[in-house]
Amino acid sequence: MRDQHRPKQELINEVVALRKQVADLKEATAARRRVEDALRHSEEQLRALVDCSPVGLCLFRIDGTPISANGPFARMLGYESPAELLSVSQVLGVFVSGAERARVVELIKRGEERVGDVLFRRKDGGPHASWAMGAACKDPDSVALVALETLSAACSGGTHSG
Repeated sequence: MRDQHRPKQELINEVVALRKQVADLKEATAARRRVEDALRHSEEQLRALVDCSPVGLCLFRIDGTPISANGPFARMLGYESPAELLSVSQVLGVFVSGAERARVVELIKRGEERVGDVLFRRKDGGPHASWAMGAACKDPDSVALVALETLSAACSGGTHSG
């Protein structure tokens, strides 16, 4: 063994250094677990806030397909759950037409938070008008929309106040 030729103190120092490395790794692992737990808790709180919101919230791509939505948004459009809305709307989108999607996206990209009345596509294919606010996201291919209130049936014919 080549370590037989090393001084005893050098070997002791090496073992001490290795033990310190192990202790540092254990502390780093514990710190990482604490951070992961805090992040998980924060995500749970955010999800609860979104799910308990009395207004519809939807994050969608600029092509009109939803990325995420809460329960009130899904129910507003006649879906049983956000999961159902997301699966069906991946093909159809959430807007009543491509022109309506383009109008809403353009308003949001221009920085106009108050989009006005927006015509959404219901599960049954009919239009649903809601007053909405929107915001561009950090991801340039997505925007967030908040549907604040349902408009009267008179508005579902396609007039826009935006």
